[in-house]
Amino acid sequence: MKTYQTNKAWKQLNELLPVDFQITDHNLPLEEVWQWKGNNIHLDRYPNPTAEYRIFLHHGVGTNGRQMNMIFGHQMAALGYEVVAIDNLGYGMTEVNQKDITYNDWVHCFADFVNSETKRDYKKPVLYGLSAGGMVCYNSACFMNEVHGIIGMCFLKNDDKTVGKETAKFGWANGFMFPMMNLLNTIGFKRFQLPMKAVSKMNFLTNNEKALKIFLNDDASAGANVQMQFLYEYMNYHLPIPVTEFNKCPILLTQPDKDRWTPLHLSQRSMKGIKAPFTVKLLENGGHYPMEKTALVQLIQYADEFITSLK
Repeated sequence: MKTYQTNKAWKQLNELLPVDFQITDHNLPLEEVWQWKGNNIHLDRYPNPTAEYRIFLHHGVGTNGRQMNMIFGHQMAALGYEVVAIDNLGYGMTEVNQKDITYNDWVHCFADFVNSETKRDYKKPVLYGLSAGGMVCYNSACFMNEVHGIIGMCFLKNDDKTVGKETAKFGWANGFMFPMMNLLNTIGFKRFQLPMKAVSKMNFLTNNEKALKIFLNDDASAGANVQMQFLYEYMNYHLPIPVTEFNKCPILLTQPDKDRWTPLHLSQRSMKGIKAPFTVKLLENGGHYPMEKTALVQLIQYADEFITSLK
């Protein structure tokens, strides 16, 4: 099993966080593996046999599960929740044994994991997703047997062309890039690897310049490559349940107010008319991946208040 003991990036990033949010030898998560369709899916878990809720964390396309636990997971565990962060296909310490990786795989991998965990050892499931992980949580929730709440840093409708133009590195070129990518997928280039940082605004991942350099050089997070078919499907995925019909659980948007990649108006556009209860909380001075103390303290506060309100 690959573990984060071999990954220097998270340790370097950890040192740049406020002291209260740094993971130490005393609050390291347990590293586990969950088998899914022949893949060794890496998990970072904070177990709590007496917890009422289990919070499932999903990263974005520039982060991984350990980085979720750094800014969110271990703090929520300290409040009494069980927390488990997943590394989805192609990210973190997960070992991929399948040839094709699609966005649909991400959605169903996460949904299957939450369903299996809830059946194996029942605790009320709550989801947290950062960046693209927010909409992964929404899309996956459509296939979950039970979900009590969703917390996201942003919720971006994948196939909304306006959202795509504002979040892609060369959004102005999307009009001819999509047909070209579709053609290349069709003629045999679907597994062609692309650096995610080459097509997205990964330079806005965090507002901490020193941290950004570490992220971009980390092939387990912001430096990861994705298959062309993954990228194409990610930008064209249709919601399994339209927001106007989604009423499976309440949703909390925790929006960093200094986010230069996915500003608030994009999530408001994507979630317009949502049927489920939808609340927005701003994180003061927070960047896209928030590393600022005020934003992080507020994230924990708002998430705890939200989950408490579900009872």
